Amino acid sequence: MTYSAGNPIQASDYNTFATAALGMNQIFADLFPGATTLPNAGYGYGQTPALTSVSIGDNVTAAQWTALFQTIRKSGTHQGTVVVPPLPVLDPVIGDTIIAHNTPSTMATLITLLGTNRFNLAAGQSTTNVGTSYPQTSGAWINTLRWTVRANLGTWDSARYFFNSGGFLGLNGSYSPIVTPEDAQWQSMFTTMNPLKFNANATTPFSGGGGTAIGFYQLTTSYQTIYQKAYGGGGYYSTSYIQVEAKLAAAAGTNGQIDFRITLVDNDSSLPKDPKNGTTTYRIDGTHASGANVAWPGSVSTSLSSFTST
Repeated sequence: MTYSAGNPIQASDYNTFATAALGMNQIFADLFPGATTLPNAGYGYGQTPALTSVSIGDNVTAAQWTALFQTIRKSGTHQGTVVVPPLPVLDPVIGDTIIAHNTPSTMATLITLLGTNRFNLAAGQSTTNVGTSYPQTSGAWINTLRWTVRANLGTWDSARYFFNSGGFLGLNGSYSPIVTPEDAQWQSMFTTMNPLKFNANATTPFSGGGGTAIGFYQLTTSYQTIYQKAYGGGGYYSTSYIQVEAKLAAAAGTNGQIDFRITLVDNDSSLPKDPKNGTTTYRIDGTHASGANVAWPGSVSTSLSSFTST
């Protein structure tokens, strides 16, 4: 590349920043539609219009530099990545002196950093849609409660753009009323978990551990445990736990549907076990990129596939 002070600006310089592999189109638009495996699937916010290449021999216009700079600024604001400097505060206009914006870091380094931070979602750059609540449909239970809930993010690429732009699904549970110490134990476990954030490459509870390095891109069509946490607070019910499993509803690339299986297990050491009379409810919220910088155009819907209790 010749993008440095004292050298002429070439079409290849602009194209490297804008349209080539690891350039802004790979981050902001999508160079790999339909990709199912990392690293390629994990690039692309799906934003339009994509930047266009400059042909060798053509001038790189002020409008083209402006389009590139605005794409960089939007990505930086969305992620919380500082891009000014090296980017200028103002966009170039016809008649401006051509400047290589390489201070304090180079343009190439900045675009690499935006690629590294591509899954970040800065404060104020998202919207959370509260999902449908699914209360248990049985009375008192003894051993287990289990929900199977399907989250639908549309097409496979729509799901990619959701997670690539920092979106996550938040699993929330509740238990009420609190009458016995064991009731309090279950509500405490939900408080520790809520929300259980399922993102591109990990599952993370609000506090207390139990998460995994399994996110959307690690799923297969078989259930994997993405979260499991025991109460651990002492007493004969200290080993009771909440387990969350997840899988793709169909082979990767088919659609953007994810199945979650949420199980409450009463692992009491005392016999007979006490019935649990409280009502447990689950829902899955969707937090997605929104606003003037990066906006996911899809929607998250959920449906209850099954509910069982024993």
